[in-house]
Parts: sequence; structure tokens; C-alpha cells
Amino acid sequence: MSLNESQRKFINEKLSSVWTGKRECPICISRTVWSINDIVEVRAYNEGNHCPGAAITPLIHILCGNCSYTILFNAIALGVVDRDTGKVKEDE
Repeated sequence: MSLNESQRKFINEKLSSVWTGKRECPICISRTVWSINDIVEVRAYNEGNHCPGAAITPLIHILCGNCSYTILFNAIALGVVDRDTGKVKEDE
């Protein structure tokens, strides 16, 4: 899902409240600029078979600007996606 600027700002604020340490990439060791990409989803693996009704976890996709290492944050646990509606929250 593509994010609008208000959603990106809200996500950045949420990330800043929990990601308080160095924002150094663990792979390339650069103090890089991390980019907030789209929200993606992960489903439980079912040996390659589609599993209708399976739980889906929305994840915030963060990318290292130097080496493209990816970090995923659970969007519901972070408070970015509403657990009941599935809607992405915006900056208020």
C-alpha cells in the first residue's frame, strides 16, 4: 500500500519513539538515511498453498539508503495500523 505524506509523518514519529539507539545499518555499518517504504504484509506459510482467511501481519518496510538492508516493524504493535479496521492512521 502506498503511503501519503501524513501517514509517513505519523510512522516516522512512532518509529522515533521506539528506535532511540543509533540508526546505523547492521550490515554496511553506515549511518545511513533510512527510507520508509510501503506497508507490506506477511502471511503464515502453508507449503506454497493459498490459505484464505489466514492471519495477515502488516509490516512497515524500512530500507537502508546505502546497501538496501530491510528492517520490518509490526505496524499494529507500533500503533500505525488499527487492529480492528486495518486502516493506516495518519498524523493528527
